[in-house]
Order: sequence, then C-alpha cells, then structure tokens
Amino acid sequence: MLPQERYSQLIQFLQEHEIIKVDQMMKRFDISIETARRDLNHLEREGIIKKIYGGATLMKKEDKEPATSDRMTRNLSEKTAIGKKCAEFISDGDSILIEVGTTTLQVAKALRSKKNLMIITNSIHVVNELMDTDFEIYVVGGKIRHGEGSISGAVSMFELENFHIGKAIISAGGVTLERGLSDYNIEEALVRKKVVEQSQETILVADNSKFGHNVLAHVCPISAVDLVITGAMLNPELITRFEDANVKLVLADQ
Repeated sequence: MLPQERYSQLIQFLQEHEIIKVDQMMKRFDISIETARRDLNHLEREGIIKKIYGGATLMKKEDKEPATSDRMTRNLSEKTAIGKKCAEFISDGDSILIEVGTTTLQVAKALRSKKNLMIITNSIHVVNELMDTDFEIYVVGGKIRHGEGSISGAVSMFELENFHIGKAIISAGGVTLERGLSDYNIEEALVRKKVVEQSQETILVADNSKFGHNVLAHVCPISAVDLVITGAMLNPELITRFEDANVKLVLADQ
C-alpha cells in the first residue's frame, strides 16, 4: 500500500473512531513501528492529526471563520506584499477573476496601475475597491453573505459557466499538501471549486497562517493550483516540502 493510501485510510479511521493507537496501525496496515511513526509525523506536520501518548487523534478543525474586520488587519503587511507580488503575474489586457478574501483584496489594490483589465468577482469589497477605475467589471450573482461582503450559492456557480476566465486569483481558509485547499463556508468552497475548474490558470494567494490547517469544507487538491504566492516568513520546512512536491511557490518579501 502506498503512503498516500495509508494516510487516506488513517484519516477515515480517525473520523469514525477519534483515536488510533500505533499498534492498531501496525496491524491494520501491516507496517513496522518505524513506518507507523513516520506516517504520524507526516500527518502532524500537515496539521491533520495530533499525536498523543501511544497514538494519535484528529486535529480539531476550526468551525468558525474569524470575523472579516479582524482578518482585514491581521498580517496586513504580509498580505500587502503578497498582493503586490501577485500583480507582477497579471498583464495589461488580462481577463481575471478575483475571488472573495482579505488577501485577494490586496491583489485588487495592487492592480490599479494596470490597463484594460476585465475583472470578474464575487467580492463586494473588490467591487468597491475598483469602482473608480476604467476596468471592465462583472459581478457574479447569487446570495450575499452580509458579514463577508461575498456572493455565493448555486446561482453563482451557474453564472460562472458563462465567463471565460484567463486567470483566477483565489484564497483559502486552510492549505496543506495532503488535503489541499479548504474553506470555512461550504457554499463558498463550492464556488471556489467551480472557479478552479473554469480557469485556464489558478493563482492561490494566502498568508503563512493558512498553511498546515484544514478547515470545514474541501475545495481542491494543491495540484489543481498553478501558482502559490505567500509571504517569505513561511516555515522553511514547509517551503522545502511544497517544492519537493513540485508545487510552484513564490515568496513575497515585506
């Protein structure tokens, strides 16, 4: 059995039983104690499990998204640097989708010097930021999440099929190699998944606090993303592991 298969089955077991012991792993997967410990070390680094005496349990997921007002100012200098770095990958005349998020909003701010952009967005904050530009702006319809200033739901997914998206700038509530991208809100996760499917190129912008965490709803595997832009303060071990997994990673200096 390949390690990835063991990881998947181990996570499923923990979802059903909450705790697994090392000796259970050895019997269940017919592996040595060294292999069992390596598997647990790997999943702990990914932020998926928490090791306990003689075994492991799933890391508790945050079930509540931090308030937008808090996230607007949290790690702001890093998010600003990420936004400016992302703008370097956008050319005049591009057709881009800017998704909801406090880091994607910093991308929008960094794009104001560009020319002839076509912007598609489900973020009211992005619309407000770019309202006084001469960009061609399309707003995806759907249900408004008042606290987030976002638009999501089934209508949003239907409307996205009518757009040609050259580049998508997306965010995430959590990012790991093992589980990919995740989000706190199921409807927004489904819209984000649709955005990834519809886009020729997908760029993930996320500050370092999102890495190593899984939250409520799965969006897509990390392999579905073409480029990841984050801050230079990301853990060096994580940087190495992402690069070893052939993830194109760009670090933004503050």
